[in-house]
Amino acid sequence: MSLTIGDFLRHKMGNMARWVSDEVGKENLPVDVVGLVDGSRGVELVYFAELLAEHRGAVTHRDWRKLLALIENEKAPVWVMTLAMAVRARDAMHDKFWRYLELFRDTVSSDETEEEEPLVVDAPEAAE
Repeated sequence: MSLTIGDFLRHKMGNMARWVSDEVGKENLPVDVVGLVDGSRGVELVYFAELLAEHRGAVTHRDWRKLLALIENEKAPVWVMTLAMAVRARDAMHDKFWRYLELFRDTVSSDETEEEEPLVVDAPEAAE
């Protein structure tokens, strides 16, 4: 039996949902994030991962504002916003959350066909 990308993402996104639910308390979340992830179709999970890949700068630079706008504007599943808001309120959870998003983004990205967004650095003019 082979594992599809959707199956892999369901497993990993389910792990993230369980981690957040355990950390913040299931009773403190407005929806059952674990149940929603587990019940999601693979295509929905791949779609979310592809959004992260398309807007890789939001994840690469760990930009909450861009991430939340992306989730809202692209009509991501409700559980995504629920998890993001729960984690954003808890600094100690930020690093692991962003690493999960990097994994999801990289799962659907191909290093051979996509280029990283260039990092713009202000450099002093070269002296002549």
